[in-house]
Amino acid sequence: MNFPDRIETDRLLLRPFTLADVDDVFAYARDPEWSRFLRLLPRPYLRVHAEQFVARQLLADRSARPTWAVVVDEAVVGGIGLRADAPQRRAELGYSIARDQWGRGLCTEGARAVVEAAFIANPELLRIHARADADNGASQRVMTKIGMVKEGVFRLGRVERGEAFDEAWYAILRRDWEG
Repeated sequence: MNFPDRIETDRLLLRPFTLADVDDVFAYARDPEWSRFLRLLPRPYLRVHAEQFVARQLLADRSARPTWAVVVDEAVVGGIGLRADAPQRRAELGYSIARDQWGRGLCTEGARAVVEAAFIANPELLRIHARADADNGASQRVMTKIGMVKEGVFRLGRVERGEAFDEAWYAILRRDWEG
């Protein structure tokens, strides 16, 4: 699949991560409240983890796993990514934003722009889905605001670090996005 490298919205620049982003990533990702629902992240989150994260983004195949750094006022304050499954004509959306940016609608603005860019650039794409811890109401509100519909709750459907939890699944279909 094809995805744009850069996406601009009224308040955001979405662009590929660079090595220069490590300090910004470390600044927000070391906050335990930010990562409360991201159970696979190392705890404590060290600078080396930010370096590894950025390195993985640089090495990723952007046709299958594009990720955009969310830039506000020249600082990286989060990330938005897709995992494309070309044979199934679908993609999974993921996003995060620094805690000091919560409540400003930035995640919604960026996620909406990525969904739009993905559908425009890939006419064969049928659906984009996302999932969140069923207790993460803020993430579910983002999904709803960008036009996703709740498809259900996968009860005890995910185990991370030995802990089982419920996941809420949402999706937007191309036909709904076009409508």
